[in-house]
Amino acid sequence: MRGLLQKLKCDDYTTLVAASSIIRPGVARSGMMREYIYRFHNPNNFKYLHPVMKEQLEETFGVMVYQEDVLKVCHYFAGLDLADADTLRRAMSGKYRSKQEMKRIINKFFSNCREKGYNDELTKEVWRQIESFAGYSFSKAHSASYAVESFQSLYLKAHFPLEFMVAVINNFGGFYRTWVYVHEAKRYGADIQPPCVNNSTYKTTICVKVIYLGFIHIMGLEERLARSIEEERQAEGQFADLNNFVTRINPGLEQVILLIRAGAFRFTGKKKAVLLWEAHMMINKSKPEQIRPLFSSPVREFTLPTWHRT
Repeated sequence: MRGLLQKLKCDDYTTLVAASSIIRPGVARSGMMREYIYRFHNPNNFKYLHPVMKEQLEETFGVMVYQEDVLKVCHYFAGLDLADADTLRRAMSGKYRSKQEMKRIINKFFSNCREKGYNDELTKEVWRQIESFAGYSFSKAHSASYAVESFQSLYLKAHFPLEFMVAVINNFGGFYRTWVYVHEAKRYGADIQPPCVNNSTYKTTICVKVIYLGFIHIMGLEERLARSIEEERQAEGQFADLNNFVTRINPGLEQVILLIRAGAFRFTGKKKAVLLWEAHMMINKSKPEQIRPLFSSPVREFTLPTWHRT
């Protein structure tokens, strides 16, 4: 797409709308994308396949760019009624499964062209362009709205890259996994901070160039707890230490362990191992048997062999 926009020297909305559609595989595969670029820059130095093409597709220099263009060519060039033309379009895009009906319409297309006196070479070339394009094309309305959103996104990415990346992370959208967008933000100069009980919210936030990853990215952390941390902090201020956090939030041991391992209490200056011991002692004072999850391997009982007992 970047290459296409450069070749078209795109500087207006109409061209962007067309580019959003002709980048699709159909136009490129048929060779008409290259032809469109040439005709775009040389509007008076090419010949239309047929006067109907000039009459119906002059806006796109005789190239079928939108789904509506396929309908126009089938209707005005081949004489198909609009119902058959739309059936053909839907069949080529995989939305119509009747092979018999498809065969009937194709036969009608070529039969009508012969009746109109078109030579076989012209008919086959028009059909080739229809066949290679119709299954991948956008409707003009779709391409127009897509172009608006694309332009807005590109503007934000160019002028507010960190804010844009945070928005993509929070939207859980895009083609790549979340960590790719986090690294992209870092490449743009962001200071990426893991979740912190004194700075993070449920979703990822940004302050100037510091990005705090949201609690939502801690696997297994309950949303209710994550939101209560944010609400309590807003109401009563930041947490002084782990003990203050446990007293005010009253979380379960498992949830606190997740936060500690994610580094959410690094502001205390204590190592995670120390914080884990403190969490067990604070939350499970009366249940010492629950300290076991701290160990990386299970505690196993050992029994001496019978012969050794004697």
